[in-house]
Amino acid sequence: MKTKILVVDDEADLELLIKQKFRRKIRESAYEFIFAANGQEALDRLLEHPDTDIVLSDIN
Repeated sequence: MKTKILVVDDEADLELLIKQKFRRKIRESAYEFIFAANGQEALDRLLEHPDTDIVLSDIN
């Protein structure tokens, strides 16, 4: 079963960093990452992917 993770952060480089760090898990279909740059975009992604398991949010 794939874990779907929504990452909310305005740092453009974070998406690449996460994809590199978790590339094996992504390749194995253990994790699926969805990215949003702000709160409104995150809410839109949650509507598109209601089966999201985890939300990681930047608090600064």
